[in-house]
Amino acid sequence: MEKPLISIIIPVYNGGQYLRPCLDSVLNQTCQEWELLLIDDGSTDDSGAVCDEYAADSRVTVVHKQNGGQAAARNDGVAMAHGQFISFVDCDDWLEPDMYATMMATLDREDADIVISGYIEEYKDYSKEVNTDGTEVTYEAQEALKLVLQGRIGSYLWSMLFRREVVQERMPDLNPYEDHATIFKWISHARRVVVMPRAFYHYRQLGNSSLHSYNPKNGNHFFQAIKERYHYIAEHHLLPDWEAENRRLYLRGCIKLTKDLARMPHYDEQLRNIILDVRNELQAFLPVSRKDVGGMKYYIRLRLLLADVDLYVRLLRQSSVFSFARRYKDKRMIH
Repeated sequence: MEKPLISIIIPVYNGGQYLRPCLDSVLNQTCQEWELLLIDDGSTDDSGAVCDEYAADSRVTVVHKQNGGQAAARNDGVAMAHGQFISFVDCDDWLEPDMYATMMATLDREDADIVISGYIEEYKDYSKEVNTDGTEVTYEAQEALKLVLQGRIGSYLWSMLFRREVVQERMPDLNPYEDHATIFKWISHARRVVVMPRAFYHYRQLGNSSLHSYNPKNGNHFFQAIKERYHYIAEHHLLPDWEAENRRLYLRGCIKLTKDLARMPHYDEQLRNIILDVRNELQAFLPVSRKDVGGMKYYIRLRLLLADVDLYVRLLRQSSVFSFARRYKDKRMIH
């Protein structure tokens, strides 16, 4: 095969327990015009040996490298890719056999650049389908971008197939939110985006994964990701008719993040410093009205956050925002 149709990129880090089912689900695709790029990111278990075992198939390329993180491994895979289309898979997940065949048929039929499928969350004792409402919808890029910002289209690389031309920007080292900070940019380069009604991707839910192990680094990385979203869209004028809404969503996202960090079970100085960073970012948007943040709840939180971070955190950990707003009679206002 001189040029594969699809380049499938799988970063591998200590995934030996689940790696074979993942790789078998690629080899068993009904669409066989692909190359598989396995980026062994400094695994210390048998993952590297498993990757080498599958390299007996000439379509499989293995790279062993020092650990550099998931974003760097994905970027390495993109740089190596020869395919007309790009797909990403996590090494502990698996695919339905007709995933790529169906996605390619949909892209061709709709003359689109990105296709997004539903997915299946795989828990120990049950499965749950997500993003599968039974309808297929094709969006122009700007409309799809708005839906991403609203959270109505998820930012999960592994649920998407991209035409190579839209995969332009490198992913930042913001694990596990590098896709959150990147997919919206790739969508902005597309013409049309298709959301499919079926779930093809099996997303294994592991309690020790980066998304399920919340820590200060995750909180900071999420803040950097939503900040990148807002400023990139504003500076590149990607949504000229939607600037106020983009601003509102960003302010609400920042305020919600401070609430979530304040209520973490093991609140500490690192989390406090992230909240301070968010507060400093929010001060650049003053003056802010209740309308700017989309409601009284967010407005009260913003006022209290800007007035006194430590009191804001203490009261949030004790009670709801409205009850502590009644208790907090500070007359300082946002100007």
